[in-house]
Amino acid sequence: MGDFKSDADWSEIARNLSLRVREVREELYGEHGGPLLASALEVPFRTWAGYEAGESIPAETMLRFLEVTRANPKWLLTGEGRKFIPSRG
Repeated sequence: MGDFKSDADWSEIARNLSLRVREVREELYGEHGGPLLASALEVPFRTWAGYEAGESIPAETMLRFLEVTRANPKWLLTGEGRKFIPSRG
């Protein structure tokens, strides 16, 4: 049972996730590229801005984010490893 996370742990994980998705967005789409990424994810920009501000990201949106950006899921959750998955070919 040592793997149980307290509410404080989960809020820290969520905060770090929002910071990392913003970092990926800024690297790939630029400082003001939120609307471009939101469009690629097929979500309203205000919705995406909320995710970057710490709102929970639905699984479908997160999976699309991973597909569109090629961000490494392990890095998004932990900050460990490569930020991006190398492209094939």
